[in-house]
Amino acid sequence: MKALTYISVFLMCLLFASCQKVAVEDDVDVPEGKNLVTFNVGIYQQLPFTEVNAAKTRAQDIASLCKHLDLAVYQGGERVAKASKDAGDKDFNTLSIALSPGTYHAVILAHNQDKSPTTTDAEKIGFNSDMSDTFLWSQDITVTEDKGLDIDANMHRAVAMVRIVTTDVVPDNVSTVQLYYTGGSSTLNALTGEGCVNSRQTVKRSVSDDMKGKTATFEIYTFPKSDSKGLKLVVTAIAANGQTVFTHTFENVPVVRNQVTQYKGALFTNGSAESDTSSKFRITTDDEWTTVDKTF
Repeated sequence: MKALTYISVFLMCLLFASCQKVAVEDDVDVPEGKNLVTFNVGIYQQLPFTEVNAAKTRAQDIASLCKHLDLAVYQGGERVAKASKDAGDKDFNTLSIALSPGTYHAVILAHNQDKSPTTTDAEKIGFNSDMSDTFLWSQDITVTEDKGLDIDANMHRAVAMVRIVTTDVVPDNVSTVQLYYTGGSSTLNALTGEGCVNSRQTVKRSVSDDMKGKTATFEIYTFPKSDSKGLKLVVTAIAANGQTVFTHTFENVPVVRNQVTQYKGALFTNGSAESDTSSKFRITTDDEWTTVDKTF
């Protein structure tokens, strides 16, 4: 009788164990038949090739550059899993997800936008027109049956920036500065790391009372396209009543991934800025943007 009792208890334990999920790690439930995949996210900025130590890289804390992380995992072209974290979350630079054995393509995006990008299609990841600094990691991964997977996701900047630095002050009658530009993209092909849609991007910057009577800086971001011939950027100053105070046009603005094209000059004057072919290149440290300075 005792032997039967022991056997019954043993069988019940086996049945109970088979119904349980394996241990929870990083607040992710890992069901039976799946394994935990953990991505350790970091930012690595490469030095320009013109530098002597071109192969050198240096890690940076992701939280110092971005407030949001979005992970999407694809198989056969379909998104099969996703996860995200926001600044302040536990272990912000770590993303974990449970996956069945198999081969996948994983994409991680780090950014500062209020809304997460649309990641349904890895080849057409959509962002808002008012983009932020954005970093990308994209790679095939293989999950095996016997153990989990731990991956160092070393990300690189995916956007170009255009910066307008004024040498004249913001007029008192300007309440909004609108930056409208074509030639870039707010949609990213995460497999190639390039913009993939001809976007018409519009960004509006409110002018506070503190900004008036002072010089100002305006920045925009875009994903460069492989066939990009530069941006056409139209900067419009608008009064509180909606009337246009002035419009300034920049033609053929260079956009290169991880590069700032910086225009410095008197912005608050009617007319168009002429392209400056004698661009001065200034290389910054490896944890900052490469900058191209222009005057207008």
